[in-house]
Amino acid sequence: MLKEEQPVGTPVLRVTATDPDPRQTIEYSFVTTPGERARFRIDKSTGEITTAHIFDRDEPIREKEIYITVRATDNGRPRLDDVCTFKVTILDINDNPPVFDKVRYEESVTKDMKANLRVATISATDMDDGDNSIIKYEIVQQNADSSYFKINENNGLLTLTKPVDRSPGQFYSIRVRAYNVDPLDEAVQDAEVDVKVRVVESNKLPPYFTKVQTMPIVLNETFKNYTESLADFEAESNILEKPEVIFELIQGRAEQTNSKNTFLLEQINNTASIKLGKTLDYETVTEYTLTVSVKNSHDLVAETVLKIKVLDENDIIPVFTEVTSGTIPEDEPPGTPVMQVRAYDLDGTPANNIVSYRFDDENQQLFHIDSRTGNITSLVEFDREATDSYHLKIIAEDNSPSALYRNGKPNSISQLFIIKISDKNDHQPKFVKDHFVAENVPEDANINTVVIEVTALDQDTASLITYSIIEGNVGDAFKIDENTGRISVNSRLDYETIREYMLIVQADDGIFQDNATVSIKIENVNDNPPRFIDLRNVTIQEETIPSGCIMTIQAYDPDIENRDEPQHIRFSFVKEQEDLLEIDDNGCLRLRKALDRDPPQGFKSWQFIITATDEDGAGKKTPATVNIFLEDINDNAPRLSNPMPVVWGENRSPGLIVRLTAEDVDEAQNGPPFHFSIDPNAPYEIKERFQVQGDELYALVEFDREEQKEYRVPIRISDSGEEPMSDVSILQLVIGDDNDNEMRPGESRIFVYNYKGESPNTEVGRVYVDDPDDWDLPDKTFQWDDATRHQSVDFFDLNRDTGMITMLQGTRGGEYELNFHVIEQSSHFPRHNVTAKVTVTVKEIPEEAVDKSGSIRFHNVTAEEFVTRTPGQLTTPKDRLQTSIANTLNVSRENVDVFTVLKRDNANGTFLDVRFSAHGSPYYAPERLNGMLGYRLRQLEEDVGLSVLMVGIDECIEEGRNCELSCKNTLYKSNVPIAVYTNTSSFVGVNAFVQAECVCEAPSPSLTCLNGGFLVNDHCSCPEGFEGPHCEMLGIGFYGNGYALYPPISPCNMTRISVELSPQQEDGLVMYIGPLNYNPRLPVQDFLALELVKGLPVLLLDYGSGTIRIEHRHRYPQGKPFTVEIVL
Repeated sequence: MLKEEQPVGTPVLRVTATDPDPRQTIEYSFVTTPGERARFRIDKSTGEITTAHIFDRDEPIREKEIYITVRATDNGRPRLDDVCTFKVTILDINDNPPVFDKVRYEESVTKDMKANLRVATISATDMDDGDNSIIKYEIVQQNADSSYFKINENNGLLTLTKPVDRSPGQFYSIRVRAYNVDPLDEAVQDAEVDVKVRVVESNKLPPYFTKVQTMPIVLNETFKNYTESLADFEAESNILEKPEVIFELIQGRAEQTNSKNTFLLEQINNTASIKLGKTLDYETVTEYTLTVSVKNSHDLVAETVLKIKVLDENDIIPVFTEVTSGTIPEDEPPGTPVMQVRAYDLDGTPANNIVSYRFDDENQQLFHIDSRTGNITSLVEFDREATDSYHLKIIAEDNSPSALYRNGKPNSISQLFIIKISDKNDHQPKFVKDHFVAENVPEDANINTVVIEVTALDQDTASLITYSIIEGNVGDAFKIDENTGRISVNSRLDYETIREYMLIVQADDGIFQDNATVSIKIENVNDNPPRFIDLRNVTIQEETIPSGCIMTIQAYDPDIENRDEPQHIRFSFVKEQEDLLEIDDNGCLRLRKALDRDPPQGFKSWQFIITATDEDGAGKKTPATVNIFLEDINDNAPRLSNPMPVVWGENRSPGLIVRLTAEDVDEAQNGPPFHFSIDPNAPYEIKERFQVQGDELYALVEFDREEQKEYRVPIRISDSGEEPMSDVSILQLVIGDDNDNEMRPGESRIFVYNYKGESPNTEVGRVYVDDPDDWDLPDKTFQWDDATRHQSVDFFDLNRDTGMITMLQGTRGGEYELNFHVIEQSSHFPRHNVTAKVTVTVKEIPEEAVDKSGSIRFHNVTAEEFVTRTPGQLTTPKDRLQTSIANTLNVSRENVDVFTVLKRDNANGTFLDVRFSAHGSPYYAPERLNGMLGYRLRQLEEDVGLSVLMVGIDECIEEGRNCELSCKNTLYKSNVPIAVYTNTSSFVGVNAFVQAECVCEAPSPSLTCLNGGFLVNDHCSCPEGFEGPHCEMLGIGFYGNGYALYPPISPCNMTRISVELSPQQEDGLVMYIGPLNYNPRLPVQDFLALELVKGLPVLLLDYGSGTIRIEHRHRYPQGKPFTVEIVL
């Protein structure tokens, strides 16, 4: 039994079958009819049955009981099976709420109606079964109207409890609840309906039935007369002047209450007839409850109920399950079970659905069938050699006369079944050979490699032979497939351990056995790597190359039994060590280069990896580590270890400056104590100013920082080795500043580029005064000049302690003159103050200028040097660059902006990146700026006086430095500026720089329309001749030496370039990608060039390893267009 509405996977039961034959595996499966929906699952190994479907016992599905037939099949030869059939009963649960006959009730009472009289009957039905379908009623106490009525909890009879106190036309509204209960009297399912009771005048009476059907009507389910009246109803209106009435067959909310219009009502005058509207089916609905209402012209209603019962008839034919064959072994005694046939009948009552079985040929004497169960047994003993199968026609019939054929006979169905006679196991299996041999099985054979197949034969067709290894399988080296007899490798073989296996295998048919021997011979292969003998470390003196072998490496091959035979081993190093060592085939290890013991390039011990390879260098390898320990020699002079620089204040009396310390990378016996002295080759001024006594450095004079700020004192240091080593170290001595000079008035200039006018508060430079002292900032105080303070404080701020000027956010472009007073006080002179003037030029630079900027990377110059006037010249490198760009582009110098000066550090050193823009109207494209300056690279360097590393900064130019495959240059910009401070001038520029991104992507499309085009509905409307999506020229012609510059192509993992050509000449350069000038400072000179040579496309390509020339052999007609595709 199974409760309805249980989830899929709910356990039902477990079926179990037994097999008297030994070592049989039983498999379970369902027997189903064609097209039958799978409602259960069965585990083929355990027989566990679970649901594959959620069952519903109630209407409209009505799954009350299901028959399941299970087949159990063994794995013998032939495969035998048995079936069993059982019934699963679906138990009802309370899963359906009551359903009212009407959506809402509208009833009436007269003004003078007495208490305790009937008002109406509220009726509901429940599709559940048994106690789950019992319904009770109650009035929901939600308002005062509820007190006027009561309802019978068992039958829904609604009565008046007190006199009507409302006028005609008014009404009472109540709500009735129908519910059912569980065994604990707790409501579990319910429904509610509104009931409206209208008050009518006392003289207005409802209609009344004069003819009703009081007894239930009984119909056979095969009844199909749609014109016959099943019941007639007549009524009077109770209104003399208006005798007409209207009948209605109430359509309920369940099929039992005519929700599907199974019955219809026809009215003639004041008579109504009930007729059949659809076919009946006992298996779907067994009883209908119809409500007939009649209404007069006062809209008053009367009702009556008609019961119609449906009788089950034998209108369904039995159906066989899909089992159509059975098996019985030969020589079995009479009465042996053969099989069970099974059919089922879906009629609704036992009077029509009990199935019995019989043979069509009732005179056959070989088999017997039980008419009730369908079990077939034998009547004789069968001989398979005489007949191996029999055909039986079986008839299944139900137990009452057919309602389909009306012939007085039951419904029946016939099916042909085959009974097979199976063979018995009465012969011994026999191997085809007594001895099997497997030659040359390699010892390194993979696991599961088949080495041989043994075969045994059995005269019994039903016998299933299984194979096994019963002896000789040392270490489970082999395994045998029990069904096929294939013997395969089960574990690693080793020729050096076992060279031949002698197995005994057995064939077993379940009763009889036979044995055979299998010889498996193992073949030796090179499966063992070489092994080193007595591998030791060696110690030698550093910086020497001993003659002969520093050691001899020995190894042997375990696959060669005799160690005295040649081992055919070759020795080698990793490639990186080949310039240091060499080794011959005899293992003689020699030094090729002296080894250093001392830092920074040397080590106390050097580790080398030596590889021994057998089979003369073509076989297996074994690496080993050899350590060469180095004995120290005194080959390094000591070096100063004092922290640098050493500071000695100016104006101090002569005395001890610092105690000298040194370090020596040699061992202690070649190190301290050290001897210090002024280098005899030192300049005269050093010897006059400094002296070394022991390990102490002394000043012999007073120093003046304004005379010289720094000294480099050469100190000669000697160690205490057996053969002492000495060398000169430079001691960096800085003369500390003392504020001993009065300051004088000063002037300075500051130039600021304000990006998009959005720069935040920015420190742009310090107030400058002329003062030889440079460590005296704590002695100074900075103040605004009162006369000009009010003009400047809205745009600039001053730090009184440091003199730093801050440009405030929102400062607009223009020139600002700032005036200050600087106050200074020192022990060397009295308090005094001077004036300082700072001219600040602010220029706003738009985003377009930065986006379209060119770029140059300079070599060997600092940012401070770039913005400071060059010694011996009147201009700065920045000024000269601005002039050179203007001359190259033939534009006014005022139209050139050099707005970024940025120090950049990378793996190749420190560089200075400069970005610039130029405009006529609008700003020039970066391709033009970089192309024209790159073409005149030598002139540019001469003009500026600096070395250029590259024009058009490209972080992707060196393959593999930033990205392995794809690489794209991305320009980053910030409105936070970068500043370069010097004494008399400062430069504040835009923080813009290029960075490599390891992606390959096309530039994002913009909505910019070029060449006079304008935007219309997200598309560019272009002048004639400009067909591109942004009004570009898609076609361009060159005459003579014309050219066009395009943005550089970012390197990608795969790049495709497509060019359509229509040449008018046979020779010419079509496209070039690469540097415009040779630059020896740039490590990369890759290029690509597409040329036409005698009308043939020629591609020149250099990735740094030499130029490749690729020629296309097809000649294209001159003047005819063709496409060249380049895939990189």
